[in-house]
Amino acid sequence: HWVISERTRIYLDWIVAVEVFLFMVLAAILSMGFVYNGVNTTDYLMLVVSVLQFIVLFAGFLSVFCSIRKTAAVRRYAPLALQIHVRRKLPSGKPGELEPLPVVLRHVLESLQATLAQSGGGEESREDLHRFAVQRLVTGRPVDSALGIMTFMRVPDEVVYAGMAEGLAAIEREVASRGSDDDRVCLRYILHARTGDLPRRWSNGVMDAGRPAGMALQDFVDLPDSVTAGLRAPHVAALRLYTSNCFRSLNTPLRSAGEVEYPFPVTLSFISDAIRRLRAVNASQRGANQPLDLWRGMANLDVADAFLAEGGTEFAPMSTTSSLEVAIAYALGGGSGGLRGRRALLFKLRANSFIDRGADLSYCSCFAAEAEVCYPPLTFLAPSGRREAFEHGGVTFEVVEVLPSFSS
Repeated sequence: HWVISERTRIYLDWIVAVEVFLFMVLAAILSMGFVYNGVNTTDYLMLVVSVLQFIVLFAGFLSVFCSIRKTAAVRRYAPLALQIHVRRKLPSGKPGELEPLPVVLRHVLESLQATLAQSGGGEESREDLHRFAVQRLVTGRPVDSALGIMTFMRVPDEVVYAGMAEGLAAIEREVASRGSDDDRVCLRYILHARTGDLPRRWSNGVMDAGRPAGMALQDFVDLPDSVTAGLRAPHVAALRLYTSNCFRSLNTPLRSAGEVEYPFPVTLSFISDAIRRLRAVNASQRGANQPLDLWRGMANLDVADAFLAEGGTEFAPMSTTSSLEVAIAYALGGGSGGLRGRRALLFKLRANSFIDRGADLSYCSCFAAEAEVCYPPLTFLAPSGRREAFEHGGVTFEVVEVLPSFSS
């Protein structure tokens, strides 16, 4: 029942082959019955055969013994190699040492439970349709990611390119004709107002709270990240529109999996192009080629076996966060009552370098405090094989590590 490595099997095969060869040679010598200087050499040859046989057998047993020890060590440490590890933030804000994910989740969950207790049992409900909260895990085929956004929107390429050449006017026309009243309010604020001019409180706060008052759209275009990525006013306006309450109208039609013509093709194309360009900001930073972990939380969902086997394509722009605490909060869902009995599905996105990372939108987001890192539509998610499920404090967690990728 011992598992022996392929290299060890080769060594053993060679040992057996050498032993057989030696026996054949010695048998031939014995059969000839050579006599040297009048002394029968048969007894000496038998002694040599015995010594060689002992050496070969000892070498074989030693190889098997070493292989067994290595196999036992591999079996002992293999579960640790497959376990998901993360860095928990220290009270000082700096990242700590790598720790097993269940340990970190336990600390975060205890902190959330303490916060709920202080707020009276969680009466402050979080709106279900936030960008970070996914109600249905709907993913497409890998081929959807390969074909690209133009094919998926079911809009002629020339129509999209003409609209992108037109710029802000095309975005305004799409939202005016196909958006909701809230969408039009958000777009008017983004295009024609300044930060601080819209005191309305949305489900996740007041737009641009904490930013300097008086910033117009052009001020966001002139920020260093926009300049590094070569973004124009339509790119920045589309990104800010997505981070506003308008994300519902932008995302919901994409869940129809390309069955109907998408109502906001120009706006979505600017979003997709801007996110790809913002990888230039990641490339210019320290640690550009270092792995980065991002998180996405989903409440009361199960991951399908087909996704775990083949991966899947996220149809809409995918909001992730660098904060595990934020992802867990959304994965646990809103509403009143305690956390016991809830199920939380977490995607841990492992971006191996800047080319696989989404765009950090905090510099231009309408809600900068959310630490949002956004991926473009049709990002492909490939499971890495690391998956953990455990229960703590009445909450059932399932964590799946995925490797994101999207085309240039």
